[in-house]
Amino acid sequence: MSASRVIAIDLGASSGRVVGVRFEDGAAWIDAVHRFPNAPVRRATATGPRWCWDLDAILAGIEAGLAEVAAGGPVASIAVDSWAVDYGLLDAAGDLVAPITAYRDERHRAPFERLRRELGDDTIYERTGVQFQPFNTLYQLAADADDPERPLDRAARMLMIPDLVAHRLCGSVVGERTNAGSTQCFDAGTGDWIDDLLDAAGVPRRIMPEVVAGESAEPLGTLDAALAARVGLDPATPVRATASHDTAAAVAACPITGPGDVFISSGTWSLVGVELEASVRTEAARGANITNEPGIFGTTRFLRNVCGLWLLQECRRAWSAAGRDHDWATLASMAAGEPGFRTVLDPDHPTLSVPGDMPARIAALARDSGEPIPESDAAMVRAILDSVAVATARAVEMVGRLSGVTPRRIVVVGGGASNDLLNGLIASTTGLPVAVGPTEATALGNAVVQRAAALGIRDRHALRALLPKAIEAAVPEDHPEVQTASDAALRRLKRP
Repeated sequence: MSASRVIAIDLGASSGRVVGVRFEDGAAWIDAVHRFPNAPVRRATATGPRWCWDLDAILAGIEAGLAEVAAGGPVASIAVDSWAVDYGLLDAAGDLVAPITAYRDERHRAPFERLRRELGDDTIYERTGVQFQPFNTLYQLAADADDPERPLDRAARMLMIPDLVAHRLCGSVVGERTNAGSTQCFDAGTGDWIDDLLDAAGVPRRIMPEVVAGESAEPLGTLDAALAARVGLDPATPVRATASHDTAAAVAACPITGPGDVFISSGTWSLVGVELEASVRTEAARGANITNEPGIFGTTRFLRNVCGLWLLQECRRAWSAAGRDHDWATLASMAAGEPGFRTVLDPDHPTLSVPGDMPARIAALARDSGEPIPESDAAMVRAILDSVAVATARAVEMVGRLSGVTPRRIVVVGGGASNDLLNGLIASTTGLPVAVGPTEATALGNAVVQRAAALGIRDRHALRALLPKAIEAAVPEDHPEVQTASDAALRRLKRP
């Protein structure tokens, strides 16, 4: 196979990456990475301050990254992935009609409660298979419909974040299936938007984009000529759709070897699930709030969201502001020296879902939950990692039971894959061996889907053959007291 190189633009809720991925001799490897920060910013609006994304800063980081990565050699194509649920509204000229609200904002809670009450959870879940989260796109769009500024009236097109960035790269105005499937107003079976859900939310059908598959052979377009000149790329460079939902991209790059493998895409969120041939929309799955999201080549990601490293990211930000700037290696070392499972909390508790003074919020939740309050930064880190591990064990059990898959191994990809302590805690709480795949799985998945589209590959197993094999990382602790402690912690997390 001849050498080829693509660029994966991978946007996360805390940072962005522009990654050069080279394919040579049947394997993929990363040859350049440009990183830039990304975080919600507070913006004034007619209805009050709101958490928003700074699109100009994101685009500036992308442009700087394209210029840096392009210096590494010719590029066959470019594609964008990002976190899900958030979107931009464009007018007929392609300009934003309103700031891009971040999912961490609270404006969507009222429409979330109203639509569930009016339509019924069973109806929404049966139509979409998507878990109920207040920030799902359906409820954000309903909040826009209620906005006195009437942004939906002025909009010509709604584009999810990766589709919006692709629009700025090449002018395309279509959506991509893996991201559309997370909105809770899209039917992955028919490949179209669900009109009655949009009507109930007050969303005009005309603004919803045509949706294409991420593995489509046909590119979205070619790179804008002025941008190409600034970054040193050929203006004929194709921009492709790829698996634009970052979890779909990460799972595409996950070294899954059989139906007993449970994947964890570990980062700001921990996405815990299995890859299936069809969705599971049972009453039990709805009751457990497990989601069905479309993956590559018609697969379904049957998964549960668990709050991941977001709590540590927010604690680190608070500690840095107070003059205690711990790096990630120091945090892991601090936690390793603390007793395990002393403080266990629900990491998905609503009080921990928005930016702010996270150490104080965790302390308050511990007090209210009857758990010991972490008295030091080290104890706080250990409480977070223990809690995430226990919540992960709960998710693994639910996903396996409701999908009919017997979990035999856990494969972790993403930034959290490098956290040896967390991997060991997950092994201990689940009783399963843990293997790790690439930490830059999302960018690699983005890249291999581009490559598959260019080569006409239509099989996920052939696609994964381009990727590194998983590395065995952790096994359950062979100490009864460890298992006893983790079992007790799981019972504490399950209590009302």
